[in-house]
Amino acid sequence: MNPYSISFGRAATATPNAPALVVQGNTYTYAQLHARVNGLRAALRRCAPSASVAIYASRSLTAYVAVLACAAESRTWVPLNPSFPAARNLRMLTLSGARILIVDEEAQYLQQEQHQQQQAAALRQHPALEQVFGLQDSITSELVTGAVHDPAPANDHAAYLLFTSGTTGQPKGIPVAAACLVAYLQNFSALYPLPSGLRCSQMFDLTFDLSVHDMFVCWYHGGCLVVPTATDLLMPLQFVRRQAIDVWFSVPSMASLAKQSGLLRPGVLPSLQYAFFCGEALPVSTVHAWMAAAPNARVVNLYGPTEATIAITAFEMNPQDPRWQTLSVAPIGTPYPGQFAKVVDAEGNEAPEGEQGELWLAGSQLTQGYLADAERTTAAFVNHVFPHCPASRWYRTGDCALQQGELGLVYVGRLDRQVKINGYRVELQDVEHHLRQAAATELVAVLPYPQRSDGLYSSIVGFVVQPALATQTICDRLSEHLPAYMQIVRIHTLESLPLNANGKVDYAQLQNWLNAKGDHAST
Repeated sequence: MNPYSISFGRAATATPNAPALVVQGNTYTYAQLHARVNGLRAALRRCAPSASVAIYASRSLTAYVAVLACAAESRTWVPLNPSFPAARNLRMLTLSGARILIVDEEAQYLQQEQHQQQQAAALRQHPALEQVFGLQDSITSELVTGAVHDPAPANDHAAYLLFTSGTTGQPKGIPVAAACLVAYLQNFSALYPLPSGLRCSQMFDLTFDLSVHDMFVCWYHGGCLVVPTATDLLMPLQFVRRQAIDVWFSVPSMASLAKQSGLLRPGVLPSLQYAFFCGEALPVSTVHAWMAAAPNARVVNLYGPTEATIAITAFEMNPQDPRWQTLSVAPIGTPYPGQFAKVVDAEGNEAPEGEQGELWLAGSQLTQGYLADAERTTAAFVNHVFPHCPASRWYRTGDCALQQGELGLVYVGRLDRQVKINGYRVELQDVEHHLRQAAATELVAVLPYPQRSDGLYSSIVGFVVQPALATQTICDRLSEHLPAYMQIVRIHTLESLPLNANGKVDYAQLQNWLNAKGDHAST
């Protein structure tokens, strides 16, 4: 099976006149979008067979047509982000081995900053490229309304190639096979068979794998993908109301920011039928606020790394169930059908219920590893047999979790955010949890600082967005719950937390700010 044929292709045949995409103020039916996709497919067939396709575009008609054409032709798409530094995009293009580049040349894009135009020009000159398409070259000039013969299914090819941050400073490539994406669509839809024709948000940048969920889950169910403008991203709740969004999907930070700003008023989002969150820990207080704002919506917390194809566990918050409401963050629940998750101790054994360990994942959604990096692949993907479990190949997530009865898995934090402060082992997520409670806000972050000459740390500093309380009051509250070695020695107040391209807290920016400031005196 092909991800295109079981999603957009099927819907285009069944409901050609239904809306498929709303972008930049225009609505395209499945038939209209299908014609543009076929035009690009015809152009791609004149290029090197099976060559990967880099897509340098933001949320635009070009981007969605390009993704669909690549999926239909069983070509790997490689999203590049115009907001990324030029050197990073060039490095991603080089590592991907893509020989075809599609550049978003729409008029509004050309009006953006000059450096982005220069970056697009530099990408065009990449020596490995054999063909470069712009919008006018292949999409609007060649509309094919008839059927285009689909190539033979090739589930072993990579549907898309994404790059995440690597520990060496170089982007880490993760090819995701078409078979993994097909498995994801089938597994997710078995849990949440969305009614046909729903209007679905598209809040994620195309370089974030959750955007693949946005697109293909929507079209798998014959829905309409509604793309926010740059202004909409700043006012997402107004976007939901104006566009009558039925299905919402975002990182929890977006909801927490709306809550912090007082925008999640009761009943403000009546159109929502589903609200999915993924990408970081989901505070329970945010869930309560969202449920009040969207009283008709089912609220679901998803979890999964790119290596396990988008998301692989889910937990739906039942407002009548008090068990999850006593936690600080929502559970990540149980694996999708046919997928597996184990909490594993340091000896490689399954940890007893209630005890923390590393979260391992297995199943048909697991990718094959990292692009041209056998050493990292071998370290992260391991062969292991657990009693009474059919899976034998596992991905070590580096996440710390525990099993908690019928709630399933509970995310504790990243293992690599565990540090030693004056010889004591400290989970920074634990400190952040207490800081949220003490400051009465979810918009917080903590970092170990400063780093001593021996590489260890002597204290912790905190960041709070526009606190209603004095920083000394917050520290006094913390002292009632945390031992001395976990105390925050200084709290910095911010207008907002820096976020990376995926909408998560950018700890590197905070660290750079601290290093430049060089201020670690106690509060």
